[in-house]
Amino acid sequence: MKRITLNVVAVVLALLFIFPLIWMLLVSLKPNGVNVYTLSDWIKWSDLTFANYAKVMKDSQILRWTWNSAVIGVITTVVSLLFSSLAAFSFSKLPFKSKGLFYLLIVSGLLIPTEAILIPLYETTLHLKLIDNIWAIILPGLTNPLGILLLKQFMDGVPKDYIEAAQIDGCRSINLWLRICLPLTKSAMVSVGIFYFILSWNNFLWPYLSITSQENMILSAGLPTFLSNNIMSLNMIMAASSIAAIPTIVVFILLQRHIVQGVAMSGVKG
Repeated sequence: MKRITLNVVAVVLALLFIFPLIWMLLVSLKPNGVNVYTLSDWIKWSDLTFANYAKVMKDSQILRWTWNSAVIGVITTVVSLLFSSLAAFSFSKLPFKSKGLFYLLIVSGLLIPTEAILIPLYETTLHLKLIDNIWAIILPGLTNPLGILLLKQFMDGVPKDYIEAAQIDGCRSINLWLRICLPLTKSAMVSVGIFYFILSWNNFLWPYLSITSQENMILSAGLPTFLSNNIMSLNMIMAASSIAAIPTIVVFILLQRHIVQGVAMSGVKG
């Protein structure tokens, strides 16, 4: 009985969470000026149309913005995971002088808001002639203190016996990271990777300041500009928002198993 109750509650909560997405999709498929407010509007399938999506793609560069966001998100995620996992492994498993001080300095980066570094970041980017270039978005996002902190906590759970046994066999530090810590923290890596991707995908303020041309914009910066010109058309807004939401939904669906494992585990306990 308890299990049935939990399942019912889970289904109800799932429906509550998915309801806004369904409403957004239905509104985006309705003709301009037709909204979905009543049950009869929900079940009226005869007036569904893809005209709003065609108009969004025609009147904006949303596909180019989506491509830019995807490229930046993938590069940022892969390189950030590489740097973060190496740093986490060093802080977790390797002895070196002033380790506590360096770790404190990295974690203290969480206390600095993005707005506080915008001016020096813009001046540096301007000096490097990277304004209106996607590398102006990629390079500042390659390191993240939170990712290092999370991965270190997982790597702390890797049994010391594994590390010591490998060291006795002559395994070097890079192989300890590659062959022992990475496989045992795979779920954590995927969870942090999804966090990095979504963070990059939703990044707005810095891309909005550093990119000036339409073709180099990313979705989070270009979409508000397009929506501001179509504020009276709810159907167009929902169509554009649906296109923007598809990649992150797909990523979550494909990797949700690893997300659950990453949340449920805190590393391999020794």
